[in-house]
Amino acid sequence: MRALRTLAIALPLLLSTGAAQATTVLQVDVQEAATLSDWVVEVRVVNVASVDLRAEGKGLFTDVTLSIRDVFKGENVPATYVMRLVGGEGKDGLALMVPGMPVFSAGERAVLFLEKTNIGHVPCGLGQGVWRVHQSNASQPWVEQSIHGLHMMSRDEAGNLRTVEPESASSGMPLLRLLEEIYAALDQPAPAPAPPALAPAKATLPQAAP
Repeated sequence: MRALRTLAIALPLLLSTGAAQATTVLQVDVQEAATLSDWVVEVRVVNVASVDLRAEGKGLFTDVTLSIRDVFKGENVPATYVMRLVGGEGKDGLALMVPGMPVFSAGERAVLFLEKTNIGHVPCGLGQGVWRVHQSNASQPWVEQSIHGLHMMSRDEAGNLRTVEPESASSGMPLLRLLEEIYAALDQPAPAPAPPALAPAKATLPQAAP
């Protein structure tokens, strides 16, 4: 298995202290994330559970059970997948936190860019590979990138690293636009939008004979 290609430049593993920390990563745009990722999927989070493997010398993890709703890229993607992330809470209450590692809640919906590592498929570029889906009432769904806790950097034309300002790093867009960018990156035609639902026809009562 290949190593995480967008792994943080520095990945501090912290005991829970409440101190503000950030993990430094290279910025990954949608096109690059779609290209690098083995799976690009829309999911619903079914369950989130901490896993304490310190007795086996493996540390603390969080298992996120995903129901795969749609597959935009990937082969042999299961209908249900348990994604294991570094960090979690131990049986003794000790918590291990990785700044920038996305945190999930049961019931939420997201588009994930996942790449294969030695612990399974994980988000590409930490939270950059997680786009949470939001929708209120009858509005069109929109997505927001999970970049909290990340200090992002990019390379200039000379190859030097520079900090990406938070304002330019924050990302939100309609879900349809994100899907269009994914299909464009994969050189695939985007599916036609579903036609609007037709209102049910009103029943016509027979007219009485004159």
